[in-house]
Amino acid sequence: MSTAPQGQWLQGHRLQAQRREADRALAARDTRIPGLNWVLDDELLSGLLHERVQITRTRYKPQTSALVAFRRSGSGAGSYGWALTTSPEHAGKLQRRADSSQKRGGGVRLVRPVQLHADVVVAVGPIEEDWPLRPNLRWLRDHGLGRLGALPAAERFLDPPVTVLRYNPERRLVARVPSAALPVVVKTAVQVDEAAAGLRLRQRLVSHDVPVLPELADAECAAHGISASPDWGHGDLSGRDNDPAAYRAGEALAAIHAIDVGTAADPTADVEDLVRQLAATRSMVTRLLPELDDPVTRLTGLLMATVGAAGTNGQQPVLVHGDFSTDQVLVDGPAVRIIDFDRVRISDPARDIGSFAAVEDTADHAGAGPVAGGRKTAHLIDGYCGAGGHVSQARVDTWAAYRLFLDSVDPFRNRASDWPADANWHIRRALELIA
Repeated sequence: MSTAPQGQWLQGHRLQAQRREADRALAARDTRIPGLNWVLDDELLSGLLHERVQITRTRYKPQTSALVAFRRSGSGAGSYGWALTTSPEHAGKLQRRADSSQKRGGGVRLVRPVQLHADVVVAVGPIEEDWPLRPNLRWLRDHGLGRLGALPAAERFLDPPVTVLRYNPERRLVARVPSAALPVVVKTAVQVDEAAAGLRLRQRLVSHDVPVLPELADAECAAHGISASPDWGHGDLSGRDNDPAAYRAGEALAAIHAIDVGTAADPTADVEDLVRQLAATRSMVTRLLPELDDPVTRLTGLLMATVGAAGTNGQQPVLVHGDFSTDQVLVDGPAVRIIDFDRVRISDPARDIGSFAAVEDTADHAGAGPVAGGRKTAHLIDGYCGAGGHVSQARVDTWAAYRLFLDSVDPFRNRASDWPADANWHIRRALELIA
């Protein structure tokens, strides 16, 4: 083994050991969930399932449950699964759901470690048996795919040539499905849109020349949590530098912010939501990493005083994307399309730019400078201002700190190789920008 690969192997082994140590410490603190460590550790879960899996996403409810998505090799739905463990008093519920699945010929089963861990019960199942998602996935299979013109060739409708792009258990599944023309990217969510508000929003965006993808789903699809667009572009803006695309993304953002919101603005509701999110993030971060209590308390107080108590701080509230970042901007050369408007709200216009800057900083810790964002953010702001938008760097930094704080839980959720260090960085960087 040459020196470079050996060094990389040692570094990876060290990070894995650090993550395992942090996971075990968390499991030791939360004795209400005896199976917690079994669904946080790739090797323990692999041993439990008797196959090699990698945990890709975690949803943890302290003292209640832990739900994870895991992946085998492959790209179709069959390569993904979920595992759920709970506090002992809810084990009976897991048993009833597994029994119901078995009666229907489904794939949910209960697994337990050896006798020494009899209190550990883990329910395991495939995507098709994700309990909250299952009704909408069945509707997609039986009715939705035909309405979308998507016709997978496999006997099981989510097997290859269908490709799973993202799977967030009990929340959503995004898959690329072949069709007679271009492939279709289909999102199936637990949350439905019975009023078809998303379709009306898409129409407003198109009427204001915001570059978005065509919506292929109709109102009936929306009522079953289904949205879909043709596959487009060559990746997103999180890839290599693309200055013209970043500039056009800024122009597109200015067009979104210019849409008339009329009397729909409710600053009080926005502030209340901000305060709830800050409190929830503080609670989770200090649960995961108790040693961060002091800096997290300080950061929460500063954010409460700036984005919380002050709300838009005198700025005229506008329609904002709500989750704007490099990976929400699809690119094809200099052309762009903005995607994922699930978190649209009315708020401070600097919120979207700060969010974008925070994600750019997160992608390059070493490149983070005295202000939020880097090269892409600079070109985004140029395009935004060139299209008539106005923003101050101070507000961008404030909202970047807010996004960094909320995202400080993501390294744990996404099973980053060294999630404690990544979470620490998010907190430090947020304090640098707002202190």
